[in-house]
Amino acid sequence: MAPHLGSSNRAKRVQFILLLFSIFIVYCVYSIAINFPSSKDLVHTASTKDVPPLLPPLQTCIPSNVLRNVDPNHTNAHLEFWQHLSNQTVATYKKRWQKFMASVKQTSIPKWENERGIVLVAGNKDTFTRTLTAIEVLRNVHGCKLDIEVWHLSDEQPSEAVKEKLEMLRAKSRDLSDPQLVRPIQFRRDAEKQFQIKAAAVINSSFKEVLYLDSDNFPAQDPTFLFDTAEYQRTGALFWPDFWKTHVENKIFDIMGIHCEDEWEQESGQMVINKEKSWLPLQLAWYMQKHYELYFQLLNGDKDTFKYAWKALGVPYHMTEAMVGMAGTMVGDRFCGHTMLQYSPSEEVDDDQIVFVHANLLKITDKMHFMTTTEEEEGEHPWDLAKRSSFSHRNTWIKPEFYIAPGGRACMDFTHRQGEPEAVTENFDLVLPGLQQKYFEYGGIGGETRA
Repeated sequence: MAPHLGSSNRAKRVQFILLLFSIFIVYCVYSIAINFPSSKDLVHTASTKDVPPLLPPLQTCIPSNVLRNVDPNHTNAHLEFWQHLSNQTVATYKKRWQKFMASVKQTSIPKWENERGIVLVAGNKDTFTRTLTAIEVLRNVHGCKLDIEVWHLSDEQPSEAVKEKLEMLRAKSRDLSDPQLVRPIQFRRDAEKQFQIKAAAVINSSFKEVLYLDSDNFPAQDPTFLFDTAEYQRTGALFWPDFWKTHVENKIFDIMGIHCEDEWEQESGQMVINKEKSWLPLQLAWYMQKHYELYFQLLNGDKDTFKYAWKALGVPYHMTEAMVGMAGTMVGDRFCGHTMLQYSPSEEVDDDQIVFVHANLLKITDKMHFMTTTEEEEGEHPWDLAKRSSFSHRNTWIKPEFYIAPGGRACMDFTHRQGEPEAVTENFDLVLPGLQQKYFEYGGIGGETRA
């Protein structure tokens, strides 16, 4: 009986294997059938053969989490434009920057005269005065010894007095129109703010490693240490966050071939860049700024041209984890932040250290709001309070909010209507002792002088 039972079991196993094989064949035929293009699909493909397929960006962001943090002014001005850009148009602009980068890759990286230095741009309105104050603070308050270059357009030459002051502070005035430069700029855009000169100034500078500063941005300490941080040494680029996130319908994601992410935009009032490591994305950022008529409708000025250029080319950078803070005053019973506070990128310190004080809204606010007369002080005092989020590292569930205060003052504040972490408010002069006083002693301009 034993041989008969064994033969029967083997037969059943063979039948079972054949059944599985049959199921597999049916599944394969079905899969091929449902994925095979129909005649309609083939006609559509033929009619659009010159348009490369546009895959939708990977939504690593939850739209509701992003939309609560978009810049309302920029979004309201450009949302319909983004929504009506066709796939063919997007594909055209994507091809153009890719073609530009292919040409850049055929060129060699230049050699630089100096290793490290600071780059600023100035020219219009009171920017030279603000720049001089920033340099005075760097040299005379913080003891910074880095070389400094101040770049300007050809029709925004500094006065002889400014040139003499720059020379005394061991800083050089540089003209962006010099045809011998790698990326000269000989024409200005038809707008008050010339955002497109930022990448050109960094590229054309004589430094291999650059700390870039806006003219209305002054360091709270000697920033030289940034070049030696592990985050910079690892990547070759240090960036800082802004208050906003990029709208999920913004076509910048499709044009640059990058993903929408739930992350803060870049605030480019300060950057540390190793040009040797970052030469290619720097060229792409320059290209985007050159073609401002398109890219500035997608991005709010130059600021995110840097981050998205790095992303598009897959080049590493470090975005400072600590969320941008605010400095300002009380207007009635609400805080009015008019200045950005940016923190150290180092992950190794226990307490967030303020490195930069960027007076982005202060410069468009009537200075009369800040005038004070006391026994101890007379003059402007725009920074009464410093405010920061209590859980800011790598946290995107924070709600900075722009609002207009009584009297038409542009303000920022942290809100807490949906469970966001509480903010910490401190006395500015206790957080940064003596800095405000020194800033004005060295000719600092706070608010705007109005008639």
